[in-house]
Amino acid sequence: MILLALLVLSIPVCAIAGLVLGLSARSKLDILHRRVADLEGELRAIRAHGGEPAPSADRAPLPEAATEQPAEPAPEPAAPPEPGRATAPVPAIPAAAAQPAPKTRDFEEKLGSRWAVWVGGVALALGGIFLVRYSIEQNLLSPGTRIALGGLFALLLIGAGEWLRRREHRVSLPGIPGANVPAILTAAGTCTVFASAYAAYALYGLIGPGATFVLLGLVAVLTMIAATLHGPILAALGLLGAIGSPLLVSSDKPQPWALVIYLAFVVLPAYGVARLRLWRWLALAAPIGVLAWTFLIFIMDDADALPAMVHLVVQTGLAVVFLAIVPYRDVPDAQARIDWPASGILLAFALAGIAISSSVIAGDGRPVFVAVMALVLLAAGLRFPPAAPASAWAALTVAGALLVWPIAAEIGGTPESLFYQSGDAFAVRPHAIETYLALALLAPAAIAGACLLRAVRSPDLNVSATAWYAGTAAIGPLLALIAAYWRVAEFERSLPFALVAGGLALAFIAAAGWLSRRTSGQPGPIRLTLGATASAALAALALGLTFALDKGMLTVAFALTALGTAWVADRVVIPALRYAVGAIGVIILGRLIWDPTIVGGDPGPILVNWLLWGYGVPALAFLAAARLLQRTGRDWTVRLTESLGVAFAAFLVFFEIRHALRAGDPLAVTTDLLEIGLVATESLVFAIVLTRLDIRQSDPVYRWGSLIFKILSLVLCAGGLLLVANPLLTEVEIPGGPLFNALIPAYLLPSVLAAALALLERRARPRLYSLSSATLSLLLFSAYIGLAIRRIAAGPQLALWQGFTQGEQWSYSLALLLIGILLLGLGLAFNNRPARLVSAIYLVLAVAKVFIIDLANLEGVMRALSFIGLGLVLIGIGLVYQRLLARRPSDAAIPS
Repeated sequence: MILLALLVLSIPVCAIAGLVLGLSARSKLDILHRRVADLEGELRAIRAHGGEPAPSADRAPLPEAATEQPAEPAPEPAAPPEPGRATAPVPAIPAAAAQPAPKTRDFEEKLGSRWAVWVGGVALALGGIFLVRYSIEQNLLSPGTRIALGGLFALLLIGAGEWLRRREHRVSLPGIPGANVPAILTAAGTCTVFASAYAAYALYGLIGPGATFVLLGLVAVLTMIAATLHGPILAALGLLGAIGSPLLVSSDKPQPWALVIYLAFVVLPAYGVARLRLWRWLALAAPIGVLAWTFLIFIMDDADALPAMVHLVVQTGLAVVFLAIVPYRDVPDAQARIDWPASGILLAFALAGIAISSSVIAGDGRPVFVAVMALVLLAAGLRFPPAAPASAWAALTVAGALLVWPIAAEIGGTPESLFYQSGDAFAVRPHAIETYLALALLAPAAIAGACLLRAVRSPDLNVSATAWYAGTAAIGPLLALIAAYWRVAEFERSLPFALVAGGLALAFIAAAGWLSRRTSGQPGPIRLTLGATASAALAALALGLTFALDKGMLTVAFALTALGTAWVADRVVIPALRYAVGAIGVIILGRLIWDPTIVGGDPGPILVNWLLWGYGVPALAFLAAARLLQRTGRDWTVRLTESLGVAFAAFLVFFEIRHALRAGDPLAVTTDLLEIGLVATESLVFAIVLTRLDIRQSDPVYRWGSLIFKILSLVLCAGGLLLVANPLLTEVEIPGGPLFNALIPAYLLPSVLAAALALLERRARPRLYSLSSATLSLLLFSAYIGLAIRRIAAGPQLALWQGFTQGEQWSYSLALLLIGILLLGLGLAFNNRPARLVSAIYLVLAVAKVFIIDLANLEGVMRALSFIGLGLVLIGIGLVYQRLLARRPSDAAIPS
């Protein structure tokens, strides 16, 4: 039976060998046929040309000028044929064979040679599996014999692959790289070995879990080593087998320590092969595979996280060695560029370390584990600039561990996970508070100091690496401080944390002073580090104010900090300080959006309250800071600072109006006519001020600011005063007396301001701007006159459905005439044709009202007075036009 099985196994091997030899012989025979055909063609050409060979494909014909006979024949006899021509060698065969093959043959070659080889390799592996399956189904062989035959078949495949690899100069397939066939045979043999070993363990129980574990790992390692000879396909197969082999072995008593040792054992050959063959993908795939095992190792033992922590530290160290140290140990600092794939791998290890540190079972080893992980990442980032982001990952590891540190369920009790805590948890106060605070104080300081020294003592560093070091030194301690402040003080006022923040600010100030003394004659990276430390000092100061102050005082302190920063930036040329002013402004803006009332409730009495301090001080501070920063150039930071100052001033006026009209509640959801009018007045005032500033000094801040406030006023007036809150359309009563009431600030005051804005825009804006403002002014003024007449005649409630008296209707006619006369006078005085044309519209409206409405509704003396007044006005206007306009130049020659 054994001989029969061996005979059966030899059939596919012989078939493969015969196929390879037959294809090789066929290829050589085709080459000989082509050579014979070329030689026969040359002989026929020589005979046809009388002994001279015809021009071949690789010999260009001579030009016609060179073959023409001379005009006068030479006296010498014709020269005999050159001996070289009779004995000229036959043109080289490869030149004739180098013609491009038809496109239809490419697909044929791929299908018949390349793809056939790949499919053949898969077929071999499946054939071995099916053969074993058949023997099992027929119960032909014992389990041991089956496994032995599977191993023998695998050895035959691997041996055939090695035999073909060593004789690839003699055995080659057309169109196929010589290493593909040996690699596929070796891969098929490797798969068979994996299957046989797993069958011996899982199906028959011939070997135990430990032996299977070691055997599969050894096969995977040998496969990766063989990949140095057979190519990357075998390397990928070996790595996949090495990483996935533990999943094939199950045990009632999992051993995480064995898995830790195994993964360290199998990943080293992968790194070695990747370095030997310069396969970057293999060096990146290996740590990704072992990283996926971290959480599986962690859950194997629910009482101890030490194996997972050791695994993570070991694998991080190996990744640092083979992704940072080995590739870049000879690269100068000036030529180093950030290796983003390697940095991404190290970031994944840092995040895994944060996740493991959040577990309760990490116990007392947690601070040691976090410190070692941070140390490994920091060493890699500092020593090798291409891995400079690893220094930031070290700071992130510490800050993340402080953030997810387990909490104390009760004082002195058993800790609980931050993410799975019971209801009686003692807030979020961390367990082992002394160890927690020691780690929060020492680790960020060490990382920041090391990064700062690395950036300063290496003047040849490029900007990107320096930015990572400087950013880590500046941001790392701040993140750790914020994390500790939340876990310990829960965002409440804390004087100890304020003192720590103040000390951190002093440390950054000292570092900035030390750097400023070294900037003379130093390159740009030093100045970048100086800016980072100066900005970090301001951020630490702001955090200290946050920890010590509350509500409105915090906003005031931030605003004064921004002003002080601008004052320092005006005297010390540190570009980062200019950016810090804008950053503080954005923080204040976010703070005010979060709590517009400053103190979370009633700001206090009218006018002098927390709104005045919370919005007024930031407005003045940022406007003054913009003036200080403008001395060294008006860039985008100056524009941002000034825009924030204008915004804070606008918010101050807006909320003061609402606070006064809404009984101390600036966030009330109701509104009325007076409030809309006052807010429209505010918008027009800001539009006028910004327009004047833009006329004096053209700038996008003034131009766009004035446009925004003008659009806001148009929306408020057109949509609010004339439609939504129009007292003619509602039943709301007008506050105040018959003459002095809410109509004056709601309609008359915005009308006057819109007219002033129109006059300003005539000099510095397109005609449409001035025309829109003048139209708004006229509409508001007309509305005020009409509503004022209605208020005198009808009382506080002006709704249309209350009817009109004869005196009220006659007053409207008189108002139309007076407005028309006023516009005509302005048009004549300022030689403004649009004003005169609009006056004509009002006069036409007055005529239409008198002849249509007054004639139908007025009686007695009112009707007579209406017509008499209209007639006198129209006659007077005619006389004015005749005597004044007739003597002036035509309007076409006078600009309006």
